[in-house]
Amino acid sequence: MTKLVTYSTDAKRCARQIVTGAFNEILCGSFQMPSLQEVQRSIEGYIDYTFDEHQEMSKVVAKHPGWAEERVKDEVCKKKMKHGKEHRNNLKQAASEAIAEIENLINSLNDAIKSWKIKNLE
Repeated sequence: MTKLVTYSTDAKRCARQIVTGAFNEILCGSFQMPSLQEVQRSIEGYIDYTFDEHQEMSKVVAKHPGWAEERVKDEVCKKKMKHGKEHRNNLKQAASEAIAEIENLINSLNDAIKSWKIKNLE
């Protein structure tokens, strides 16, 4: 559960950065929503991807002391692949959340601009 909260925070931070960077485009109405893949690349730096092979090898050896070295390496390789898949899934989920947050931020900005226009220009 902690990871989801962390990734949601990272997704929101990434969304704010994208909206801030494209602020003038948004105001001019020329902003193009980035693709899921573009947002995934942007958010990649926010989400930790660490896999300590040495530590995993030690855990597998401790859990299965009778296993041959090749079997231990295979198990560590499987764990590494699983970890990589989870990381890619987390990136995709965080990118989707970031896109939803970008849309929310743009809608809020547009609502604030409309309110300001009504208040100050009419």
